Amino acid sequence: MTTQANGLDITRLAGADLSSSQYLFVKLDANAQVVVAGAGEDAIGVLQNKPAAGQAATVRVGGLSKVVAGAAITAGARVASDASGKAKTAVAATVNTSDTGAAADAVVASFSMGHAFEAASGDGQVIEILLAHSGALPTTAA
Repeated sequence: MTTQANGLDITRLAGADLSSSQYLFVKLDANAQVVVAGAGEDAIGVLQNKPAAGQAATVRVGGLSKVVAGAAITAGARVASDASGKAKTAVAATVNTSDTGAAADAVVASFSMGHAFEAASGDGQVIEILLAHSGALPTTAA
């Protein structure tokens, strides 16, 4: 069952035309303006309106929010941004430890932005999530 509750919103200038980006994950650019987040990036929240470049962008940074799914998502799964700012299932990092620490292994993981409150059957479906920024998912040894 879908519910809608108040969340915590902030307003910043849109750093690009975001008129077709409502309910996508967004981040701040180098000018502290709102732009669409990329794959696995540390987004600040979900865009709530449809601003043109230079207009006020309302960003939900806490609480419940609608978000556009980029693929199928299981209810309860942690979600992250895909390359288009849509929600995807967050991915945990893996590190190859077979060299017993001889090399500095890069760790790449999704920044978890929250939890899906309902399932998505595929790309373009709008679902509800609970925003709960929890950073990169834990690393597992491979």
